[in-house]
Amino acid sequence: MFAPLDGIAEDPATGSATAATIALLAMLDPASDAEVAWRIEQGVAMGRPSLLLGRTYRRAGHATTVHIAGHVVPVMHGSLDVPGAAA
Repeated sequence: MFAPLDGIAEDPATGSATAATIALLAMLDPASDAEVAWRIEQGVAMGRPSLLLGRTYRRAGHATTVHIAGHVVPVMHGSLDVPGAAA
């Protein structure tokens, strides 16, 4: 979640960006078939260290599967009521 106007310029852990990055790295691997485990640390410099675990599979020269896992710690929650919206 990015909210620069509220002082949150960076997300401490971005699973979607991590998935895209390790998929790209899997595609750049010269091996035709490979299974690689990834350990990604983010948010350290901003004081909110996060750990994401990933796994990529490459078969016949193509990245076929990407998995991302980790734990989350809620820092806030809320709700939004939209007038006239169906309940």
